[in-house]
Amino acid sequence: MINKSTNLPKVTASEIGQNLIIQIYDKPKAKVRPQIQNKLIQNHSMMFFQQLIMKEARTALRRESLNPFHNPINVEIEVTTRQLPSQIQLERVLKTIFDGLNRWVISDDNIINNAQIWLSKGTKRYPKTDIQVRVEDSLSKDSIFFNCQLPCVEKIEAVPYDVGGTMIVSTQAATEQQVTEQALLSEISKTTVTGQHDICHMVFCTNDDTKDVDNMFLSYIHLIRNKGLLDGSRNIGIGMYKRHAEQGNERTIINLLSKRTA
Repeated sequence: MINKSTNLPKVTASEIGQNLIIQIYDKPKAKVRPQIQNKLIQNHSMMFFQQLIMKEARTALRRESLNPFHNPINVEIEVTTRQLPSQIQLERVLKTIFDGLNRWVISDDNIINNAQIWLSKGTKRYPKTDIQVRVEDSLSKDSIFFNCQLPCVEKIEAVPYDVGGTMIVSTQAATEQQVTEQALLSEISKTTVTGQHDICHMVFCTNDDTKDVDNMFLSYIHLIRNKGLLDGSRNIGIGMYKRHAEQGNERTIINLLSKRTA
């Protein structure tokens, strides 16, 4: 529970046309993995999906005569499918693809500085889901491209192997998350939001370059969805970007866009 004397971080929200920009003047929070002493069971469909992604990506590396990436990288993903936007959470598909690339194609998740995933509507003539992935070294501009024709699989949390096993979440991390959420909700309630949005971009200005951009994104997106600011039935794009900032200048910028015309 949050103490009433707890200082909430400064949050601002401004509307420009149909777009909403939220700024949180605090260190970006990242989703913390629960701890458990015993083994975990991973979802088999998810693991199979990640293995296929890894296989196609390593083939693309060999085709370009490249070694696994170690410099900061950019990742762009396009999913063409007959599935409706309401049936897919793009950030969780992106997370699964990242896990497929991690350590085999890229040295670590934390070298991903820019990532986008876009949803395109498939046609009856080509009903199979097609996933296109491009990974680029932001310094050398070396890149790979590959695609897979297989259904999207979202990130699914592991469960304890032992019956009755529990996942232990950091109390400090949970409290920090609640403080940020309370400040964000307080500011959002003051705005006259005119509707839901289709696209969400988040910029994380952080002094800790070891933070994974996807885990920072996951720390905020559930609140944006729960408040109805992102239209699940029309969500066609997600973007996440990590930028280095000096201590005292850290913040999170959430930009919600709408492609709908008035």
